[in-house]
Amino acid sequence: MNMAKVTKCDVNDCVYNNNNACHTLGITVGDGCSPEGSSSKCDTFCGSTMEGGNAANIAGVGACKVMSCIHNTMLECMSPGINVGYREQTPYCLTFRAK
Repeated sequence: MNMAKVTKCDVNDCVYNNNNACHTLGITVGDGCSPEGSSSKCDTFCGSTMEGGNAANIAGVGACKVMSCIHNTMLECMSPGINVGYREQTPYCLTFRAK
């Protein structure tokens, strides 16, 4: 199984974002620890003036806790790639689609 990649991230104030690309190894999508939740927030978001991650990394979706998404199978993202961006001033997986 291949890990879904973060193909674009418009959350420029995240420590892992460099030129609209996420450079951590993997992100977690979901709100907190409740897999029953339907919020597709990027749980890995870290707003800071620091720079994080490794420029050689292209982030993947390590876990998706949003069971109500059509791309979610057993808490894994089956989409080939996702986009992350702001919705209501909060970083979200914009690829989320409800079942």
